[in-house]
Amino acid sequence: MQAKRLGDILVELGRLTPDQLADAMRAPDAAGRPLGEVLRERGYVNDDDSARALAAQLEIPFQELPDDLRLEKEEVKLIPESVARRYGVIALRRDGSGLITLVIKDPLDLYALDTIRSLTAADVQKAVSTERRILDVIDRSYIEEAHIERNLLEIVDAGADDVVTSIDEEEQGGDDQLRLLANDAPVVRFVNLLLLQAVRDRASDIHFEPQEKDVQVRIRVDGSLREVTPPPKALYSGIVTRIKILSNMDIAERRLPLDGRFKFSVHGRVIDVRVSSLPCVHGEKMVLRILDRESLLVDMKDVGFDPGMLARFQRILKQPNGIILLTGPAGSGKTSTLYSALSWLRAPDVNIQTVEDPVEYLVPGINQMAVKSSIGLDFANALRAILRQAPDIIMIGEIRDAETAQIAMRAALTGHLVLSTLHTNDSPSAFWRLRDIGVEPYLIAATISLVISQRLMRIVCEHCKRQVEPSVEDLRIAGLVDPHPERWIFYKGAGCPKCLQTGYRGRTAIFEFLEVTDPIREMILDGTGTVALRSARGPASRTCG
Repeated sequence: MQAKRLGDILVELGRLTPDQLADAMRAPDAAGRPLGEVLRERGYVNDDDSARALAAQLEIPFQELPDDLRLEKEEVKLIPESVARRYGVIALRRDGSGLITLVIKDPLDLYALDTIRSLTAADVQKAVSTERRILDVIDRSYIEEAHIERNLLEIVDAGADDVVTSIDEEEQGGDDQLRLLANDAPVVRFVNLLLLQAVRDRASDIHFEPQEKDVQVRIRVDGSLREVTPPPKALYSGIVTRIKILSNMDIAERRLPLDGRFKFSVHGRVIDVRVSSLPCVHGEKMVLRILDRESLLVDMKDVGFDPGMLARFQRILKQPNGIILLTGPAGSGKTSTLYSALSWLRAPDVNIQTVEDPVEYLVPGINQMAVKSSIGLDFANALRAILRQAPDIIMIGEIRDAETAQIAMRAALTGHLVLSTLHTNDSPSAFWRLRDIGVEPYLIAATISLVISQRLMRIVCEHCKRQVEPSVEDLRIAGLVDPHPERWIFYKGAGCPKCLQTGYRGRTAIFEFLEVTDPIREMILDGTGTVALRSARGPASRTCG
């Protein structure tokens, strides 16, 4: 049987009229050129129409490629990126059978098919998609040489231009050579694309970890680290230098830990990046912390409080003086909760002043100040200056020493509301932590109004969650003590592109709420231990989310 012509198929599909087909075939430049190319140039069909018609003509599937599709690590390894880009092809292996589907822009390119078969050494079947969609998947899945337009991601505070040059690995010793390597096109593209991927995936930090023979790159999403495609080890020195240049760090210093920061913008969103380097056995480990101002929660209703606890928190926030402490480990969302409280408190008749190290997010209507220890402006000195500015509410980024704590408590005694954070594992431990750094019990009892301990928990992905029936052992491990567990409905994420196949998307906070009542104050003055305080708090403090 003779195969149908491409133009006839497009007419049958309703994508092309007979008059348009005739006009394209009569075009002076149509001779010797593929009909689909001529039709696209004249605007009669788009790439998607042409690819679907080609699939129907060759009787092979047309492969849908979703906008958020990212290849698995095993699929990326099947075809080198240079080959994937040259022939417009990707490999999919989804059913577990070992059969590989080659999604290709031109299934008639026999040389491309032979090249890929020799690389994969496996049974393959063909499918068709558009070149643009295939390249989009390559950009999301491959990192080393993926191209990214400068108007899509722009380094804000960088002075170095993208200079295309190259250098041998043996010559990476001098600073000038390192600068050249840092501005090499593959290095710039890798750093740019990784920053873009981190923003798209809502990552909080990026970890570069050099090993003996390769490099491990991981990003933290919703509190959990996951690996991404690493660069070649030969490029790692250039990547480290590139990040140091952007962060205004000393590229010649590789023996001591260094800190820096820079900004970049994506689609008009300004992203702050804090950089830390640490000398390790196989090279410098780099950690980039991503601070996305648009991801900051400023509405207290979205933080995770239940209605009853939110009402109690807002009632205490309305008190004219006292200290409110948020405790928990690093990365537990304490600062976000403080910002949400300040946003709720701000008003034209209220003077709010913060002192932070550093200022992570800018909140309109609030006076924010960063400490600078290098010039002697620490928390204690900043607080003394702030108190001369007649503030109503003060937010201290963290209480680290007795001097800062005592100034904050005296401010609370003289009619100021003070909000701050403290590193303890639970609410009752905050009192002993303050005593440990040298604060007198009478100051603690007289000034502390509320202590909230906070953690962040991952949320089951709404797009792929499925109802499950947990076993008795699972319930025991989870500590579910409800005598009627049948009243609960349990869900588990199956994994989907929206949640990067993890089953979780986003996080919410859970809290331990300890309001300092008169009986609690008496126990603090008596030097009661943490265990006794924890057992005595009763219904005044409970965990919720």
